[in-house]
Amino acid sequence: MKCRFLWQGAVAAALMAAVAGCSNSSGGNGGTASSTGSSSSSKPTYMLITNGTSPFWVSLDKGSKEVGATLKVDAERQSPNPSNTVQQIRIFKDALAKGVKGIGISVIDPAAMTTTINQAVASHVPVICFDSDAPNSNRLAYLGTNNFNAGFLAGQAARKLFPNGGKLMAFVGTMSQQNAIDRYNGFLKALQGSNITFLAQPMIDNQDKNVAQTNVQNAITKYQSQGLNGLVGLYSYDGPAIINVVQQENLRSKMKIICFDGDPETLKGLADGMVDLTVVQSPYQEGRLSIMLLNYLNKDNGNVDEALGQLKPELDKLKMPLDMKNHTIDTGVTVVTPANAPAFLQMLKEKGIAST
Repeated sequence: MKCRFLWQGAVAAALMAAVAGCSNSSGGNGGTASSTGSSSSSKPTYMLITNGTSPFWVSLDKGSKEVGATLKVDAERQSPNPSNTVQQIRIFKDALAKGVKGIGISVIDPAAMTTTINQAVASHVPVICFDSDAPNSNRLAYLGTNNFNAGFLAGQAARKLFPNGGKLMAFVGTMSQQNAIDRYNGFLKALQGSNITFLAQPMIDNQDKNVAQTNVQNAITKYQSQGLNGLVGLYSYDGPAIINVVQQENLRSKMKIICFDGDPETLKGLADGMVDLTVVQSPYQEGRLSIMLLNYLNKDNGNVDEALGQLKPELDKLKMPLDMKNHTIDTGVTVVTPANAPAFLQMLKEKGIAST
């Protein structure tokens, strides 16, 4: 990955003309949701593109908006709805056509998004990934959870929940996203040598909450006779889907529930004893640090080493590891259980955050 853009005006002009010609206007619905903020001609605009719609992103908005106001820049966010690569590419190209000064993206399908990211970087628009990476693209940096480690921590906690062995099913939006792949593989790594197994591959819902709930119901119907006693939600909305079905079927005494992220319903489930543990990320800091890094990149003409160097004091203060070789920032995770949930929920309340 090159640290500095190749400033080739002709290439940039050609790309931007092509993008403008094929992009839909961002003023219509056009398969997007959760658009926030408004651009201002007097201030640089940075766009954060998520992988779908979820309460998870509310904290990201809060972080990006707060730092945007401090830096006097416009921080916008858009989400593909429905969640698929076609919609994500459309939003990305619309942002380029609007003349944004930098883009952060949580990538749905790394292979499918690589060309689009590479073209933008070649046209001098800084692109970073947050939450879910495209490691083989020319993105300038990745900011977010080390999802393999997050999955590994969840798997280690699962070993304590199932001292006599367990038979699990996992639920996820898609297994094409790098974060889902890494979480699941980390979980499997932690289970090695234990008597805990997954009865089948994760059930995929394509980020459709109704399908997510149906998948949980179908898994219980199919696998309960085979000893199913643990349900794992790899995406934020999978936790509430699991909780709803387990409550409806009155199966809490027979099922352990493991979640990722802090959807409001998942956090309530923790407080009520309906969830055994959840592994939460830092979307507030992901939003905040993404805008800071994009602003540094814009000012430094895309020199990622210089930009990360300027961001490092803030990362040190937050105790977030920076890998300068691979240009990655690990924003960390927290394992929340019913035991530490009250203190964790109080901390969120003090920050004015309802989900994480």
